[in-house]
Amino acid sequence: MAQYESLKDYMQLNHLDVISEGIYDYIKTSSDVELRINDLKILTQGKIVFMPPDIIIQSEITFKPFDILNFILGISCEESDAGNNSIGVYYYNIMLTGSMSEKFSDLHVLAVEECTQSSLIPETVTSMFGLPDITVDKLEEEADKIHSLLYASVKNNEKHKYRFDPVKIKEKYKKSDNMHMWPADLGPNVLGQIRIEASSATIYDINDPYTPHPNYPIPANTILLNVKYYRNEIDYDDIITAAHELVHWEIHRDYMRLLQFLDDRYKVMECKTVPIPLDNNMSLKEKARWYAEWQANELAIRVAMPKHLVEEAIEEYNNDESVHSPADVPFSGRYYQNMIYKISWDFNVPKEIMRLRFRQLGYDYADGVRYTNIDDMPMQPFTFPRGTLKENETFVIDRANYERLLLENEEFAELINSKVCVYTGYVVCVNDTKYIKPAFHNSKLQFTLSKYASEHAEECCIKFEFKYESILSMNPALCCTGFLNRLDDNKYLTVNGDLSIEARNDRISYQNKIEEKRNAKKILSEMNIKNIHSFEQALKYHIDRCDFKDKICDEKYLKHDTLKKIISGTRKPSKEMVMIICNRLKLHHDLSIDLLGKAGFSINLYTEKDELYDYLLTITNATLETWDQYLEEAGLDPFLKN
Repeated sequence: MAQYESLKDYMQLNHLDVISEGIYDYIKTSSDVELRINDLKILTQGKIVFMPPDIIIQSEITFKPFDILNFILGISCEESDAGNNSIGVYYYNIMLTGSMSEKFSDLHVLAVEECTQSSLIPETVTSMFGLPDITVDKLEEEADKIHSLLYASVKNNEKHKYRFDPVKIKEKYKKSDNMHMWPADLGPNVLGQIRIEASSATIYDINDPYTPHPNYPIPANTILLNVKYYRNEIDYDDIITAAHELVHWEIHRDYMRLLQFLDDRYKVMECKTVPIPLDNNMSLKEKARWYAEWQANELAIRVAMPKHLVEEAIEEYNNDESVHSPADVPFSGRYYQNMIYKISWDFNVPKEIMRLRFRQLGYDYADGVRYTNIDDMPMQPFTFPRGTLKENETFVIDRANYERLLLENEEFAELINSKVCVYTGYVVCVNDTKYIKPAFHNSKLQFTLSKYASEHAEECCIKFEFKYESILSMNPALCCTGFLNRLDDNKYLTVNGDLSIEARNDRISYQNKIEEKRNAKKILSEMNIKNIHSFEQALKYHIDRCDFKDKICDEKYLKHDTLKKIISGTRKPSKEMVMIICNRLKLHHDLSIDLLGKAGFSINLYTEKDELYDYLLTITNATLETWDQYLEEAGLDPFLKN
């Protein structure tokens, strides 16, 4: 059979005679004038309706279930009189019906309506291929309907009342529709398939995924799942993939039958590890397949974990103190982490999949829950007021996305390079002792959120926009597409009169940090012009510039006599003493590094002590007591000992 782009294309090439006759009959009923129809063109195609057997009018022709198509075409044609003189171009919406199994040999017109060109039946990719019209705002509603259809007449297991059970659903449809579901050897990156027509494959028993049954006959409309699921060899979830294929089975069978009618090269619907991106250069058939896969991807997780069941499980967890950890603070990050862990077990899905489902349902606090380690160190759960994040926003950014944004986004790079924020391995947080604590792990300096920050992420962490690259994986991969300021949906550096007070303050804080860095650069240039090259000259210059002479000394860290000797050059300061002076003068990091250099010291970032020293110079507004606390926690000598 030839390959057709759409049903409209098929009708244009094969059945213009039926359409022309239908329009001619319509004209005859409304006019006595003899007209001719020329240059008939099909311009648009409206939604296809697949007719079920119980509303088919029986005739001598035997119809297969759901092979009857009702559809509307938007037609233009030139009409002429008996003398073949053109009287104009006219437009019609025409409804037809026919059977695919009969190759539309029974095609006939149901109704004709004259119209204007602007009122021709509109067409979309979904309507042209009989796909359900499911918008983003209807996903939850549609998923509930599909779950109800799949579970109709399926007896639930009260012990595992929340679990989606593809095997039981398969058994139901095996009886009613001869549907089968088997583990099978599938191609690279293929998670599941629906075989549209009868074929053969190497399949396995679900209880014995290592004994192959090669060349096994596969009936049409059979679901095959990658056998590697059952061997724990791939990082994707079998429950969600099975739900994906069952969504196809429930709402796309008619579409698949039409697709194969139009192009017999299409024999399978495949679920792959990474969905194909929508491309404007795709053909109509390719776009239709993209929409079908998008619908199955988006609905699968919602069908496997319907909204009402997830909400029931959350309420059950909150009210059942027996499942709470004694160490849990109610509604803390740890509380939500344990909740999602428990409910993921209830639904028999990976924890990260359940966390994603929480996010879809508006429980944005799930963003502060992760079950993966960062450089062998567990991620610290955090929380914030519910409603802080939209569905496409997150506080969490993995290292790959973080490093990519550093390269691609100059504003983000400046935010990090200016030391305004630091990266903890999972969030980007304001660099302040109120929010951040430094610590060494495997001899590498890392940052963790303070207890306060872990309870107020909205106050100190940067938000990112993201999209999921795949929601079928046990650890769904996300791609961060941009960053936002902490408290507003406007870009961090955007000047906008509608910014909230908090966002303006956030911007002012950022600008001040940037200005401090620029001022430091100007000061270094000015020192060079004034030939200030020695440590003593630089120290005196900073003391005079800051007017801090009487404020930087005390009896604990820096005595007056000691400072006097250092300024006069009669005492050479230690590296630690220069660090203390930098703190007391509240010098910018760049000025502190310069002062250390003039005193004959450098910062070697390959040693733990110097790496921490370098970080301390980014927070010279902190007290020396705080500096000493960080040093002692890292197992290093505090400044008070030096």
